Amino acid sequence: MHRTPSLEPPHVQPSAPQRHREPPRSWWTRFLDFMELSSPEGRWGLGLVLGLLVIGFWPLLLLAVLDVSGTPRKVLVALGPASICLGFALLILVCGYRYGESLRWSRAQTWGLAALFLGMGLAGGAGLWFSEG
Repeated sequence: MHRTPSLEPPHVQPSAPQRHREPPRSWWTRFLDFMELSSPEGRWGLGLVLGLLVIGFWPLLLLAVLDVSGTPRKVLVALGPASICLGFALLILVCGYRYGESLRWSRAQTWGLAALFLGMGLAGGAGLWFSEG
């Protein structure tokens, strides 16, 4: 009972249906996926951090771009640390109210930490105001 090879071609599996190919993703999309920022919650966090940077550093950016002296310069120099600390205080308040339970922060701790940053910003701003000559 020996089988003789047939002249028919071997049975060929039908090819899998063509999958719809996605267009190539940009480097920004790949970066957001890698940093786990592609979800709505991640995008919200990224927007929060970018907002913090804008709130915090606008006086220093304006000081770098404009050629001012006298009182406007003193104001921009003093607003630098004050606005940075204000941005951190806002970040602490937002995170404390959103994630306070998981961070085990009470409302008093959240407000106390925000007030600490606000106080540091005001003290730093006042110090730079009086030291700017």
